[in-house]
Amino acid sequence: MTEEQMARIRISCVSAKNTLNQLHANDALLRVNRGQMYESMSTKLMVRFNARADGNHFNVKDLTSVTQDYGTALTKFRDDYKSYEEQLYAALNINCSKEPVSFYDAVAVARTQRAQVHADVLKLHQYIDGYQAAFDAFTASFNKNNGATN
Repeated sequence: MTEEQMARIRISCVSAKNTLNQLHANDALLRVNRGQMYESMSTKLMVRFNARADGNHFNVKDLTSVTQDYGTALTKFRDDYKSYEEQLYAALNINCSKEPVSFYDAVAVARTQRAQVHADVLKLHQYIDGYQAAFDAFTASFNKNNGATN
C-alpha cells in the first residue's frame, strides 16, 4: 500500500468508521429478520408438511431431500454470517488513523465474507424455489392419484 493510499485512509477514517457502523447495525437487523424467516420456512413449513405427508404414507422423498439441503444451507448461512459479523466488528475496533493497512485489510476480508453471506442467501432462495417445485409435483401427483381435477 502506498503512502498516498494510507493517507487517504487516515483522512477518511471517521467517515469510514461511521459508514461501517451503519452497515453493521443494518446488517444485524437484516440478519435477525431474514434468519427468523428462513428458520420459519424450515421448521414451520417444510419439516411440518413433510412429517404430516410422510405420516399419511405419501412419497415425500423429493421434498425431504430439498428440506435437508435447505437445512445445510441455512446452517452455512448462520456460520458465514457469524464470521462476517465478527470480522466487521474486528475491523471497527482497529484504529484506522494509526493502522491504516490493518484497517484496510480487515475491511477487505469483511467485504469478502459479506459476499459469501450474499451467496448463501441466493442458495437458500434456490432451495426455496426447489421446494416449491417439489411441492407442485407432489400436489399434481396427489391430485392425479386421488381423482381431483384442477
